[in-house]
Amino acid sequence: MTGWRGHGLRIATACAVGLVVGLTAALLAPPAIATALGWDAGALAYAAGVWLRLRAVPAETFKAWSAEEDEGRTAITLILTAASAVSVLSIFDMVTDKSSGAVLALAAVTILCSWGLVHTVFAAHYAHACYAAGPDAPAIDFPGDEPPVFDDFAYYAFVIGMTFQVSDCATRSTAMRRLTLVHGIVSFVFNTVIIAISVGVVSGML
Repeated sequence: MTGWRGHGLRIATACAVGLVVGLTAALLAPPAIATALGWDAGALAYAAGVWLRLRAVPAETFKAWSAEEDEGRTAITLILTAASAVSVLSIFDMVTDKSSGAVLALAAVTILCSWGLVHTVFAAHYAHACYAAGPDAPAIDFPGDEPPVFDDFAYYAFVIGMTFQVSDCATRSTAMRRLTLVHGIVSFVFNTVIIAISVGVVSGML
């Protein structure tokens, strides 16, 4: 399954799962909780689709697959916007001095799902962008002699998401450094805003 059918079906499936779970939860729970449950289900379905599909691709053919599995800038922008909005709203709407332990746990899970989804999308995009100039001119130089697979790009993306910097990998093009810079800034802002809001809300509850 390649091309549109690969990532297009993945997006459609995630949306369908999120809608079904969210609408079902809306029959039994308040809107904020139903929205969080729907988002979590969709985010997990989408991330699972990316990981299961790309991790199953052998190293020998990963270059060709990565060129067709990119979600594109529009999808990335929409996912980043949705993840940020849902994370912030989940804190404001669900974290109060009257919230139960289960609701607080759901808010934490929602933030983690959003965080993981953002970096999973970037990992897939890095895999695509790495070979944008051709399979023989990778824009990321990973240590070792083995050809990179999806786990390598996930490592690169999640390290940036946690530390806002690259680790033991070298970028070989201006385009890749630009993408890495954007990812680092997005990660810093996302983490900082979530932490600041969380601290403010918790302080107000004391």
